[in-house]
Amino acid sequence: MNKKTEKLFKKELSQIKNVYLVFGSENYLLDKFEKEFKDRYIDETVKGFNLSYVEEQDGVFKNIINKGSTLPIMSEKRFIIVKAGNIFKRGILNWEKFKDYLKDIPETTVLLILVNKDISTNKRKNIIEKYGDVINLKPPRYQDLNKWIKMQFEEKNKDIGYKEIRLLEKMFSNNLQQLDSEIDKICTFVDQKSRVKTSDIKAVITKDRTLKDNIIFEFLDAFSNKKTKKSVYLFNQMIASGEAPQLIFAMIIRRTRLMILIKDFKKSGKSPKAIAKKIGEHPYPVKKIYGYVDNYSFDELKDVLDNLLKADVKLKTGEDKIEDSIQHVLVAL
Repeated sequence: MNKKTEKLFKKELSQIKNVYLVFGSENYLLDKFEKEFKDRYIDETVKGFNLSYVEEQDGVFKNIINKGSTLPIMSEKRFIIVKAGNIFKRGILNWEKFKDYLKDIPETTVLLILVNKDISTNKRKNIIEKYGDVINLKPPRYQDLNKWIKMQFEEKNKDIGYKEIRLLEKMFSNNLQQLDSEIDKICTFVDQKSRVKTSDIKAVITKDRTLKDNIIFEFLDAFSNKKTKKSVYLFNQMIASGEAPQLIFAMIIRRTRLMILIKDFKKSGKSPKAIAKKIGEHPYPVKKIYGYVDNYSFDELKDVLDNLLKADVKLKTGEDKIEDSIQHVLVAL
């Protein structure tokens, strides 16, 4: 983690500054920073009253001034999160008014500006620094990247050696979004095993991985949407292109368990965001699955999971081929 970020997240709400400009070329790091910032400082119970987003570049500074002049409700602070591209390039209206606003920004307002671009040489960035903190989120490299990869596996209770870490680095460089996605799939694939081996990584990741990623997520969506014919068709496509059937099997089990969990929370009236936080999943897949779960009753989902677990027993005892087991589960949808 960036040292400035570490220092920030150790502070109490009353100690944080009124302005934070966070920038970097890696969307993954910006998204993670935003999530940790909100979890750390914004009270979930009054978030609806005290958190506003500015996401349009047109009129951005005027928008910030208007929203940032409102007092918080039942809270110490009101938060404005700006995600409107590079708002510090020339030609955007009301920059001078925004500078004047920064001089007298209300003590109760916290402004978080996220920019998905390297603006380290931007002169306007230097002006922001007079009134708050500027954080450059640089992707980890070399030894720091090794530590980052190892930490991702440790968080999932998996152990990985240096040789395997180097293999992942070679495949994905420091593309953290892709690395995070692949690490998640590898850990799903190894299931109960605590040690990740080179053979596990190679079984999951193939040369044309981008195409296969798209197919497997399209397949999972078809499965979640109860589209039997499309599920079977995409499954056969993946097998023909060399995707590991063990990975597909593991991902179907994981998706089914998530659907049961999300359906249960949805029944009790929780929103996708609240569910994602409760179960420790990224909001994007939770929101997607939230829209699918009404296609199944609880009994149907439990039947699917039961069929998958029975198939798993048959596979381990050698009674059935994994491809046939998956086909049977899909046809029974």
